[in-house]
Amino acid sequence: MTCNSTISVFDLLGDSLHTRQAVTQLLHNVAQNPCAHIELDFAEVEYISRSFADQFHAEKLALATRQQKSIIVTNANDQIIRMLQAVAKTQDVKDRLYEKMPVFHYTNWRSLENFLLSV
Repeated sequence: MTCNSTISVFDLLGDSLHTRQAVTQLLHNVAQNPCAHIELDFAEVEYISRSFADQFHAEKLALATRQQKSIIVTNANDQIIRMLQAVAKTQDVKDRLYEKMPVFHYTNWRSLENFLLSV
C-alpha cells in the first residue's frame, strides 16, 4: 500500500529516549504500519541517548531496506539531529585504516594536560 503516515515519537515514548528497547518499540510500530512512507515526528522530544541513536540508526536502515519503506525523521531539535549525524558517521565507515591514526606519546602529565587543553 502506498500511503503516508506520521508516528508521534513523543506520544509513543515520551520526551527523553534512553534505551535500545525504546528503539525496538518504535520500529515495531513502523513495521506494523501498512504505509510505505512513514514520518517519525520527534516534536516535543527533548533528548536521545547515544545508545538510542546507535540502535535507531542501524535498525531503521535495516527495516527500511527489508520492508522497502521510506522512514523520515521530522521535527527533531538540533541536539537530536547532531546525535543522529554523529552516530551515522561512526556506523557508515566500511574500511577503517587505524594505522593512519596519529599516536601521541607524552613523557609527563604536564605535556598531556597542555595537549588536552589545546583541543
